[in-house]
Amino acid sequence: MQSKTSSFNRGMWIQSMRNVGWIGALYTLVLLFILPLQIILRYTGEVNENGMYTEKLKTLFEVVGSLQFLFMFTVPVVLAIFLFRYIQTKSAADYIHSLPISRGVLFWQNVLLGIVSLVLPVIISAIVLFLIKDSVNVDDLYTLKLILRWAIDTIILNIFVFSGAVFAGMFTGMSILQGAFIYILFILPAALIQFFIMNVKFYWYGFATTYYSGRNLQDLVPFIHIMDLLDSGKESYLSLVIYAIVACALCFIAFIAYQKRSLEIATHAIAFNWLKPIFIYGLTTCSLLLWGMYFGEIKDSFKWLIFGYVFGSLLGYILGHMILAKTWRVFDKWKGYLLFVAAAIIIGIGLKVDVFGYSSYLPNQENIQSVYFDEDDYSLTDNPKSHDPENGDYYRPPYYYSDKNTVNFIRALHKQIIKDQPNISKREIQSGDAREITFAYNLKNDKKVVRQYAVREADYKAFYKRIIETPEYKNHSFYILERDNKNMRYVKEVQINVMYKSGEPIVIKDPNKIEDLKLAIRKSIQNQTYEDTQSNQQSWSSIDFMDGNGRSVDSIPFEKSYKEVEKWLKHEKMFESARVMPEDVSNIVVLKNKDHEILQNAWVDTPSILTKRKGALTIKDSKQIDHFLSHTTIQEQGDYIVVFRYKNSSPEVQMFDANTIPTELKEKLK
Repeated sequence: MQSKTSSFNRGMWIQSMRNVGWIGALYTLVLLFILPLQIILRYTGEVNENGMYTEKLKTLFEVVGSLQFLFMFTVPVVLAIFLFRYIQTKSAADYIHSLPISRGVLFWQNVLLGIVSLVLPVIISAIVLFLIKDSVNVDDLYTLKLILRWAIDTIILNIFVFSGAVFAGMFTGMSILQGAFIYILFILPAALIQFFIMNVKFYWYGFATTYYSGRNLQDLVPFIHIMDLLDSGKESYLSLVIYAIVACALCFIAFIAYQKRSLEIATHAIAFNWLKPIFIYGLTTCSLLLWGMYFGEIKDSFKWLIFGYVFGSLLGYILGHMILAKTWRVFDKWKGYLLFVAAAIIIGIGLKVDVFGYSSYLPNQENIQSVYFDEDDYSLTDNPKSHDPENGDYYRPPYYYSDKNTVNFIRALHKQIIKDQPNISKREIQSGDAREITFAYNLKNDKKVVRQYAVREADYKAFYKRIIETPEYKNHSFYILERDNKNMRYVKEVQINVMYKSGEPIVIKDPNKIEDLKLAIRKSIQNQTYEDTQSNQQSWSSIDFMDGNGRSVDSIPFEKSYKEVEKWLKHEKMFESARVMPEDVSNIVVLKNKDHEILQNAWVDTPSILTKRKGALTIKDSKQIDHFLSHTTIQEQGDYIVVFRYKNSSPEVQMFDANTIPTELKEKLK
């Protein structure tokens, strides 16, 4: 006689409550400690003279947000593991499924209990937050709207994580793997894309690694995306709807898998036979890409990249079989690995041969609408919404050159780089002997082409000279100088700060004088030559554009080649205060760098190391001191070492080339 199955089983509900009720109770206590108690401890009594609290909350996730996020991504996972623990243990699975309760009832009853266990603590905490809002006099700290927003956000995201953990549990027969799979599932899409990006740069010359890595890749990782959304207080309701829909989809797929999985699969790593090869080759591929990326990056070598592929693929393949077989005796399963290697070699050769012509592609001149040209690609991927100008975090948009001559000169440089394909090591970039460069073309067909290279600028001086001396390039050297820049409205004053000089900085608050100074900077930049920009001369001081709260909006160095700025400062009787003068220097010590030493930090800490050397010459003449001040550099090597002893600051050590040393001093320093 067939047993009847019920649509709801009170006994199973009570039994499950006994198993997981403590998780909900503990989560309630944790939330009460994290939010209401912390608000009482932190914010009560801190009232300013107007009777208002000194700080208003934009979101309740500002209160110990790190702990809130930690429990948001752990409690639902632990809850899912305990609720469905019975399907991962053979005896429990046999017993529970022998009862007159359908799998559908078991599944949805456990899911419902899990949701209730996650929702009730949030509702209780929200009620307590509302009660202390009125009774503890923190009305101006947060609002009812913030409480509701916090509760809705937390409930939806808790259910999303819980659904993911339930989903992961249906495809494995081991609780420990259920916990591991959910976190792997969350990071896998972003990780695979990142692995591919970091590997393909070894095959395609000019591949824009940092550009593609920075294009909101973190949004594919729920941990990071959720933290960014909630911590900023600017979460998108669309994002919450998407998370809710994904949670429903995961539960539905998990239900189908639960209906189809065999009882005998308990304690097995993978619940379905069709999933086992996907698991093995997926793990092998991830391991191959990971270790290839690691060795390729560390050694900056294609040979080491291949070594990483061999090591990683072997490790991943063997580890995958060990997990499935639960034994280390898997070294007889090589046929599948050989097939994988053959496929990997074919793909690798295809990438290396560059069948798509990626490395040699250069947009046709007539198809280019504008081009971005800079050392890095940060502004290309920088999100304006991530900046808060009201709190001193200012956004600078990327600039695309559109003048025909400028675009042609930039394209000519790009063409030559493609032709030469210089082999630059990381060490050269780190030492400053080479630099990275980014080209980003906006084409007339609305497509975008981005390339990144590393070059030695000295090899392309003629190209750089033509670009840097164009009016358009000079007009856009500094965003703050652009007439349509949006950050200028926040500027309330300009400060000129001088290193190695005592006293307060120069402060300019008159809007007319600020505009006059900007005009003088523009004229100075227009008069600069390429050689001026490459002189390695140390600037006189820093011109800082400040907002009303004393925070820097932008900063421009007062270069020694800025003659128009110098002229304006002299007219305003500020020049001597805007630079180090001979009167600020006690003396300087000059000695020949006979051993071609590199500038060392120890010299600054203990200048006597240099001043006591044989042949060191001490200079006190103000004209000679002014000559050296006018030729200070930022270079690390030179023919002469010069120690500046300031009256009201620590010493400074500089390197000077022979052509900057007066002839009469050279004779004395032989």
